[in-house]
Amino acid sequence: MGFCRWIWDSVDVANNQHQQRLLMSYSPQGKMRQMRRLRFCVVALVVMLVTYWFIFGDEDSVTTRSSPVTPPEWAEMCEFLERKWQGSEGQIADTGFRLRGIAIGFRHGERSPLITTYDREGCLPFREEDRKDFQQYRSLVSSDDFQFFLRHDKMFENFAFAPSHSECSPGQMTAEGALQHVKLGNYMRKKYSSSSIFAPESRLNVFVTSSPFNRTYQSAIAFTSSFLYPLRVTIPQVFIRASNFTFMCTSRDCQCYPAKQWRLQYEEEHAQYFRERSPEHLRVIAAALKTHPNFNKTIDPFQMIDVALGSYICRRRALPCFGKGNCLDYGFMSELVKETTIRGQVMYDEQSRYIAQKLQLVEAYGVLYHIVEAVEKLRRFAHTNIIQVFSGHDVMLAPLLRVMGVPFVDPPHYASHIVIEFYEPIISSSAKDPIHLRFIYNGVDITNSISFCESHTKEAGLCPAQQLEEFVQKRIFSLLGVSSLRDICDIAAQ
Repeated sequence: MGFCRWIWDSVDVANNQHQQRLLMSYSPQGKMRQMRRLRFCVVALVVMLVTYWFIFGDEDSVTTRSSPVTPPEWAEMCEFLERKWQGSEGQIADTGFRLRGIAIGFRHGERSPLITTYDREGCLPFREEDRKDFQQYRSLVSSDDFQFFLRHDKMFENFAFAPSHSECSPGQMTAEGALQHVKLGNYMRKKYSSSSIFAPESRLNVFVTSSPFNRTYQSAIAFTSSFLYPLRVTIPQVFIRASNFTFMCTSRDCQCYPAKQWRLQYEEEHAQYFRERSPEHLRVIAAALKTHPNFNKTIDPFQMIDVALGSYICRRRALPCFGKGNCLDYGFMSELVKETTIRGQVMYDEQSRYIAQKLQLVEAYGVLYHIVEAVEKLRRFAHTNIIQVFSGHDVMLAPLLRVMGVPFVDPPHYASHIVIEFYEPIISSSAKDPIHLRFIYNGVDITNSISFCESHTKEAGLCPAQQLEEFVQKRIFSLLGVSSLRDICDIAAQ
């Protein structure tokens, strides 16, 4: 009755004869007025209920229209474009050192899950400003000037320069993924464009390498478009080389043909570890989660995380429900990431039980080998500076970090990046080792955490490059009881 009274009073609020109507309610005319009033209340109630159901009652509309608040750690996993970046990259404060070059290795941008269905509109950028930015980006990379600036390996001949603006396709990068690397390139340019790397009296050698996948090739292009292309007066042209696999080797000296098979074995051992050693409550929930059609092919936590990111979290959709009253939540997702991080280190440490250590030493060797090459060139050519770019995957970054002894969250999030800065003393250029290194992961200086640098970072917090060379050339494979890459890979290939 309170609801009807509210409706009727609202309609009659301007009527100054309200009291008179109440007095007439006992007359025949009053009863008719009461009936009309009751019918009006019923109709109004029905209209409001239907409206409420239309807006709030359809479960699907809630899932697709709402943009739930994403916990900060998961906004970072997706690398939402509105996140602010602050990092320690760039010339150090000690003016006694000159920056001679950088190497950067990064994971590709956000992509659709490897296990997913095609969706024509599901991967449209979330914010209108990002949609406009992506259209401008596509126009840039399609221009004649940019395509003259950027040359590429024949392997990439049929690869698209940019992802679709809206389509979701298994394993393919999204428009937001490309914009993440445009953002990264802009960030790096602000950090380094005024440094001595681009000094006019020096020659600058630029090397860009991508694994042979659409998402890494497109990430390399996006990064190059905002980091190097605006500096094209200094860098007239860039060439993207294709690596032989995911670990970024472009030389016969770091190739290891059995590594592809070892990677497949590692993924099988991953799943086996989860079945046999992971906490039971995680396995129970994971089994129930498989009743949801988007998760019915997932057998490993990495796959579950991949689907949750690509289909829900990074698309800013509510996490799904499955079974009877069960819903995926961020608590479970965070437990999965904690478990994959622990699992990765345990499997690496238990070298006699798993292939992990042998595989990841080989995978890390490719990037480290090319960084050592850069150190040697900087020593030989005093007026040459170097930029190296490695566009890869989480399976490029994770082995690098693990082999160097750096703790990290596994898997590294989209657009994660490790930067190595090359310095030399300005005055004492005749020092025993003129090249020094600084390592930065996602904006954090990790030089003191690097296993071969720990006791050697005395001067300006830098690591003598000789420590890296000794590690790569002599010690990296000693854990396996061999002295070289060939000892591992040639024997395995026989």
